[in-house]
Amino acid sequence: MTKIVVEFSGWVECDSDKVMFQSLSEDNSRQLITGTEWLRLSEDEQDDYILEDYTEAQRTALYGSLEHLDVIVVNDDGTEKTASRTYS
Repeated sequence: MTKIVVEFSGWVECDSDKVMFQSLSEDNSRQLITGTEWLRLSEDEQDDYILEDYTEAQRTALYGSLEHLDVIVVNDDGTEKTASRTYS
């Protein structure tokens, strides 16, 4: 089956009220918290969470920069074709 792979690099400044973090520990009764709540945690407590949805964080970002984007088509026979774009 032909596949499409997207590679990118850049950054976003998240809206802390809109970005969500998912708990990594199974015994934590609160599974999702906002970035605002996550910022109030100690560093050790923050380590128990991971960004829940990068796409949503990017979509609701306050600022950001997309630096590089590759769209790679991988064919059934293993050959690849890449379309690259660098942003400045």
